[in-house]
Amino acid sequence: MPIFGKQDVQTAAARAPLMSGFDTDAWELKNAEILHLAFEVVEAPAEWLVPPALHPSIPPYAALSVARFPSTPVGPFMLAQVRLVIRAGIRPRGYLLGAYTDSEKAATELRTRWGYTVGLGTITLQSRHDRVIGTVGRGGQTILNMELENPEQISGSDVTYLDSLHLARVVENGKETSLIVQIDPEYVFHSAQRGKPHLISLQSDAWGANGKLQCTNAMHATFCRCDTDLPKLRFAMDPMVPVTQGSRRLAA
Repeated sequence: MPIFGKQDVQTAAARAPLMSGFDTDAWELKNAEILHLAFEVVEAPAEWLVPPALHPSIPPYAALSVARFPSTPVGPFMLAQVRLVIRAGIRPRGYLLGAYTDSEKAATELRTRWGYTVGLGTITLQSRHDRVIGTVGRGGQTILNMELENPEQISGSDVTYLDSLHLARVVENGKETSLIVQIDPEYVFHSAQRGKPHLISLQSDAWGANGKLQCTNAMHATFCRCDTDLPKLRFAMDPMVPVTQGSRRLAA
């Protein structure tokens, strides 16, 4: 029997952003830098972070990222994300638990147009000869500190970033409802490195995990320079119904 998530969607939706609608133009994001680490997590509590429409991955693991976008329609900004890897039907996806940016303008657009549950924070991304360091701070405290150690060059074709699923709220036919939108960027890689993942600290409560995200075994770490985008929205899903029954196409 498949395993379904146990998240209390009504409670989770209370902190989800209110989107302005589904008809948003895409953004091109040139010359992005992305530090991405993955860690297995303790299974039982993580099931309560996944909505009933989705399946926890086996083994369950988290994807942590810090990215720099130097050229965007709202100016340069940083974006850090903590996602839990799940399956939507048979397809692997990253379910967003929480995000932070250093730009108020970017935060507004990310919330209303792409359904990011995103707050404001202090974010750094440093590439050195022996490591790449990503940190996120909020209210004078470090809520994420992670590193890729001993980087070595690889081909961009060896790197895969999963599409994201965001729990959000939207008004349709005069009624506010909760749904999941899919964010599926494309990537053109200019350079890529892999190395040893090192998680120094993660305050999971600051990312909406309420103590249910407990990282264990390190899996992989990459650092890439690439062109990417924030795309037009193509799919939305009912968070309470299995995606094979509760998903709908929004745009071609």
